Amino acid sequence: MTPPVSATPATPTPLNPAETAKAEALAAYKGYWTEMPKALAALAIEGTDLKRFAAADALSKAEVSVGGLKRDGQIMTGEPVVTDSTVTSAELEKKTPSVSVSSCLDISKWGIVDKQTGNPAPGASSPVSRYIVVSLLERWDGAWKVLRDELHPEKPC
Repeated sequence: MTPPVSATPATPTPLNPAETAKAEALAAYKGYWTEMPKALAALAIEGTDLKRFAAADALSKAEVSVGGLKRDGQIMTGEPVVTDSTVTSAELEKKTPSVSVSSCLDISKWGIVDKQTGNPAPGASSPVSRYIVVSLLERWDGAWKVLRDELHPEKPC
């Protein structure tokens, strides 16, 4: 006769809270870069989840960009490619936890076109298509939000 098998479930190893926070921040950062092109293509923040992932300066700049594109009869087409996203610093013990994320932003397949003709907008191309972007995220009311992006076209990647 075989002895009975224990029905005690295996207890998962608890994750390191700091690593969990960083992973959540990176997920929000990915969401931000997923929603940003949608807003710039639709010429509206509404109808996207951008407000879920962006606040402060990042959201304000997105709203200004949408307004400028509308005014000029332009839209953004394609999508940026964001790679090598890494948390470069974290202050998780503060009252408002924050992290900085550095990535390589490839805008070679993301551009401004005339809404009527679909032709590239004059002067809309950039001499550098892959460069470093550094973003500040903070945790507000339990959710990570991108507050600010610093584009570094002088730092190709």
